[in-house]
Amino acid sequence: MMPDAPSAGQDCRAAGTTVHRKRATDLSDAAAYMSQRYCGHRLDVMSGSQALDFRHIAMEGGNSAFNILQYGAEVSIASSFEDFYMLELPLDGGVDIDFGSDSFRTGRGLALLLSPGPRFVSHWRGGTRQLMLQIRRELVEARIERFARRSPSSPPVFNPVIDLRSACGRHIEQVLGHLADAVTNGQPAADRELDAVVPSLIDDLLRNIAFRQAGSIVLERLHATPRQVKLVIDLFRGRYGERLSMPDVARAVGISERSLFDGFQRYYQRSPLAVLTDIRMEQARRFIREGFSAAEAARRAGVHHPGRFSSAYRRAFGVLPSEDRA
Repeated sequence: MMPDAPSAGQDCRAAGTTVHRKRATDLSDAAAYMSQRYCGHRLDVMSGSQALDFRHIAMEGGNSAFNILQYGAEVSIASSFEDFYMLELPLDGGVDIDFGSDSFRTGRGLALLLSPGPRFVSHWRGGTRQLMLQIRRELVEARIERFARRSPSSPPVFNPVIDLRSACGRHIEQVLGHLADAVTNGQPAADRELDAVVPSLIDDLLRNIAFRQAGSIVLERLHATPRQVKLVIDLFRGRYGERLSMPDVARAVGISERSLFDGFQRYYQRSPLAVLTDIRMEQARRFIREGFSAAEAARRAGVHHPGRFSSAYRRAFGVLPSEDRA
């Protein structure tokens, strides 16, 4: 159980660490409080749900904040943010989220990493309780610059869903679980420990989770990928206009189809066909902006179902091909 918090906001200073606590049963009170602490957003209790039982505990560090949060009721949250990343780990229940043009579902065993920029609608199931780590965007960009020896051209948008069975997922679960214990037990200097562990956690994310950058829908990685996975990416980029079957792709690089799928799931958190589709759509956009018709752009990019091209294009880029001319 989450420790009780008073109905009004309260800051408690214990062992040199300030912990913010809030409990509310009024929807407007909870919405105003969360908008003030994080970002403006719309909060709605779903029809037929149980009564709101909002409870929030937070500890702030220099570039991050650790939170334990529940709403009790089934709620919908619509928002976007520009200045931070939010790492969410469900303890109970889970979340269904529309994030940009994608939809995801989380629960026990899956963490969620929301990035700055895309608008999202998050549906918390009744009884959901989460550990949440808010990380300042500037800190993530500084760690990227340290890895890549260059400043990022835009905030990276990470693949949102993280499997907690992976090595990176186990690290996340361990760090957030330890911070939860530190906050609830009043551990001395817990805020300094928060500042100490977050950089290494970001580095682990950058090593293991693929991301998109600078308006591209094609995933990239800072850390090296195995030779066979890189060969497949190079093949996709060079032969996107051809009809490519995954068994043929696997044979071309000398691995089994199972190894091909496992490698992409591990290093890109997506299937090889999904990555190939992203590359094709990116190429199609280039052809559209060069003045080709939608049908010709689709053909050149290897999209072999032109009847579905316009809807797929809008899902990927938010506009129809006819609206995306240079």
